[in-house]
Amino acid sequence: MPHSQTVMPYMDNNQARIVDLLREVHLIAFKEIERLNLRIAELENQHRGPTESSFAKPPSSEPISARTQPQAAVLTERQVADYLNMSVASLRRWRLFRTGPKFVKIGTAVRYKRGDIEMWLDSCYALP
Repeated sequence: MPHSQTVMPYMDNNQARIVDLLREVHLIAFKEIERLNLRIAELENQHRGPTESSFAKPPSSEPISARTQPQAAVLTERQVADYLNMSVASLRRWRLFRTGPKFVKIGTAVRYKRGDIEMWLDSCYALP
């Protein structure tokens, strides 16, 4: 018996159809998981409460645009999450599905360039 037959035995039509159906189910399940993860992110944003304490902060003398813009050229995922008022889990989900801003891996560290975040924000159709 040739070696190729022992590694991958011959499949009849029923077995091949079962494999095809399993692949289709896997693809449908993966797409549904992606859809649910995106919906979870939407709900997190809608129900996210204020993160600051109940005490009002004194107004800053710097302009609003300077206070809301991240200042470092390269930001950690925590800094980006705070800047976007999102959870770190949402950023990680976006990286997994390649839907969020571009990121850079430095070893195991994940960093975001400020310019990439701004370009991504500008490309979001939901923002004015």
